[in-house]
Order: sequence, then structure tokens, then C-alpha cells
Amino acid sequence: MSNYDYEDEDDITQDDSPNDLVKQLRKASKQKDKELAELRSQFESLSKGQRERAIKDALAARGVNGKIAAFIPQDIDPTEESVSKWLEDYADVFGIEVSQTQTPNVSPAYAASYKRMTNTADSGSSPEHNADIMQRLLNTNSREELDEVIRMSGL
Repeated sequence: MSNYDYEDEDDITQDDSPNDLVKQLRKASKQKDKELAELRSQFESLSKGQRERAIKDALAARGVNGKIAAFIPQDIDPTEESVSKWLEDYADVFGIEVSQTQTPNVSPAYAASYKRMTNTADSGSSPEHNADIMQRLLNTNSREELDEVIRMSGL
């Protein structure tokens, strides 16, 4: 018996089998490529949506119209700090006033409401003052005294 004689049936393959295997591998490769392309397109659309949302949130936090997001370049990170810096650099182009005293964690609407409330509290009268005026009004005996109390109280 020579070394080159193979009588084992497992080593014998038919001619159709390798072609079939190659076809199956090509088919599987095409399917994987298709799945990969689909996943990449999903990833790109989700990344784009997340970037747009982050930029619009950063602009809203600064009290700026969200339509400006269309002008922010793609190389700007969608973080609030990067968008704020870009907005400060190009504020004059969009006619936006950049205030350095703005609190970053408070929306401008809340800041305006707070300012309005503090102005009301500062300019309003205290309950003790109102009680004092009421007591004076009740203790008047004549029309002239009543007019004087009203004029002095600012009513």
C-alpha cells in the first residue's frame, strides 16, 4: 500500500459540494452586508436625531429660537458648552444679546418670572402697613380726616 492511496470515504468529496459551499458563503456574505448597511443607516439616523435634539435643547436652555440649529456646523459637538460657545461667537450674526450674568441652569422664562415676583414684593405694601391704614380709616371722625388718611396712604 502506498502513502498516496486514500481509501477513507470521509476524504472523498463530490465535485458539487465545494461549489455549493462557495455559493452559500457568498449568499451569507451578501446577507450580512445588507444587514450591516441597514444597521449603519439606522445608526446614522439615530445619531443625527440625537444630535439635533441635543443642540435644540442647548439652544432652548439659552432662550434662543431652535431654528438656529440648522446653521450650527457638523464639527461642533452637540454639548451645551460647545453650542453656547459657538452661539457667543456668532451672536451678532443672529442678533442675539449674550448676557454674562445669565444663570446656566435656569431658563430665561423662569428668570423673568422670578424677577417679576421680586419686583412685586419689593414695591408692594406689607400687611402691617395695610392694617395701620385700616385702623386710621376706622378712627376718622370727619370727612377731612378721611381725605387726609387716604391721601397719606397713597390709596
